[in-house]
Amino acid sequence: MSIEETDHVDESETAEDDLSEDTLYSVLSNRRRRYTIHYLKQREEPVSVQDLAERVAAWENDKRPSEITSQERKRVYVSLYQSHLDTLDGEGIVEYDSDAGTVRLSDRMRAVDIYLEVVPKESVPWSLYYAGLSAANALVLALAWLEVRPFDAVPDLAWGAVVLASFALSAFAQLYSSRQMRLGDEGPPPDVNLSESGA
Repeated sequence: MSIEETDHVDESETAEDDLSEDTLYSVLSNRRRRYTIHYLKQREEPVSVQDLAERVAAWENDKRPSEITSQERKRVYVSLYQSHLDTLDGEGIVEYDSDAGTVRLSDRMRAVDIYLEVVPKESVPWSLYYAGLSAANALVLALAWLEVRPFDAVPDLAWGAVVLASFALSAFAQLYSSRQMRLGDEGPPPDVNLSESGA
């Protein structure tokens, strides 16, 4: 997970006003809270807890909002109402008005971008991918430098271009992938397969 503060943070804020990484990791350890933050980052205005519960229930059950049952909606609503919204409000992540039944993302949280690296079991994390790519490129360049056949048949400049192209293409692929993993982007939230600490 990567947490970045964006440019639109008021410089007059003190360090006490910033959300700590420990707080964010704790809050993001729960799927319903991640989904809540994701949905609220997509909205400028306060939303009703009912609308929020409907959207979160739809994501949890991999359905359209119109397809969820009243039981699925109620289960999420009760959980948000009794636990999660108070937790998020207490940490300064959302502004929850229990009397009006509305919630909005706090300005402090809006100033934070959160990227989640989702790595399925059969996949390789980007850090290991780049380590492998570096090792493979170093091996190819060493074989070309030592003039080992058939690597000596290709000019050194061409090998340099191959190395550069491999890193450039990989960087663009990672950029595309990371944009899919940012909380608050359009569409459903990135689904993180972490052990849930109680839904």
